[in-house]
Amino acid sequence: MIYFNMPLYIVAVFLGLTFLMGIYFSRKKTTFQEYAIGNKQFATATLVATVLATLYGGGGLMRDVQVTHQIGLPWIVLGILEPFGLWIIGTLALRMGPFMQHLSMAETIGSIYGKYPRITAALVNICSSIVSITIQINVMSKAINMCFTPTWIDYRVITISSTLLLIFYSTFGGVRAITYTDVLQFLTFSIIIPLLAWFIFIKVGSPISEIVPMLHSYPKFQFNNLFQFNSELVGMVLLLISCLISYIQPSLIQRVYMSSSPIQARKVFSYATLFNCIIAFFISLTGIFVLAAAPELSTEDVWEYIIIHIPPLFKAFLTISFLAMTMSTADSNLNVCAIVVSHDIARSLHKGEKMSDAYQLKIARSTTFVIGILAMLLAFRCKDLLTLMFCFSAHRQEDNQ
Repeated sequence: MIYFNMPLYIVAVFLGLTFLMGIYFSRKKTTFQEYAIGNKQFATATLVATVLATLYGGGGLMRDVQVTHQIGLPWIVLGILEPFGLWIIGTLALRMGPFMQHLSMAETIGSIYGKYPRITAALVNICSSIVSITIQINVMSKAINMCFTPTWIDYRVITISSTLLLIFYSTFGGVRAITYTDVLQFLTFSIIIPLLAWFIFIKVGSPISEIVPMLHSYPKFQFNNLFQFNSELVGMVLLLISCLISYIQPSLIQRVYMSSSPIQARKVFSYATLFNCIIAFFISLTGIFVLAAAPELSTEDVWEYIIIHIPPLFKAFLTISFLAMTMSTADSNLNVCAIVVSHDIARSLHKGEKMSDAYQLKIARSTTFVIGILAMLLAFRCKDLLTLMFCFSAHRQEDNQ
């Protein structure tokens, strides 16, 4: 009985540690600025961890392993070059000295272009953050359902518990609680991902010296096919450019404001680029080893194959990895929503006396709670993430009309 319940105990321990950290860092009274960006005295290593934890969502791990198996070398090259989007942010951070006291990307836009562009940027940030949070909760649900059979526990129980937990510490602890729980979550998935690659490598049962020639026999792993000028190459280049630009997002730019200076921000994003490449390398290795072991698999069957061929106990650790990745991305987006509503929208529309810290904190915490609950309900109602994005696009078009 103890053996069969052990995976559930491991997940419970992880959620318990996250809960304790959330409580510990939520008990301190704070100003609104500390709630939004902290005291600007974070260690560089801490900021690197929270940048990577914010960046990596559970959907990225699922997708990259599947697409590496399907596309091969082009996707691996993309995965190696894409992390340099963080390096671009670090380079831009050196010129952000005049904006280092800002609390959000929308505020920086407003300081140059005025109140209405600031409100517009804030509204766009809220919509994109809600979509991101909903996606993470959906991925969390699918990952738990994939790793746990219904005979152990209803996967929705863990999904709801995890979501309520991240809503709790995001609501009361602000960015300080989010940052230090991100450190725990980053350490968790950065250890488990290489172990996942190792277990799949063991399943292959062949040394690297045999795997490499075998991969080279596939056209999708041949370098001469990679650099042929055709529509696929153009598409991959355009995708790379869009991926590099997509790193400039509110939750990551907020980590620039959390730095003590542009110099520290540059260091943070430079180190994050390096570690991002390392993590991407192990994710690609996992997809490569699955291909070497079972080249005939369809994209949809890749993760089913992985779940079957890893040790039963490691399924719990894989679940923890998905929980860590989804929670660390969702809590950062919740914090962004809280800041833009209370600081950029409410403050811009407020007339009369200056808004007090206590009032802004009340708005921020209420926003975090409400958006978190709405995203969770939306995630359980809308399983098709593409449909969800189309819904948001349709609403925006109706608003424009």
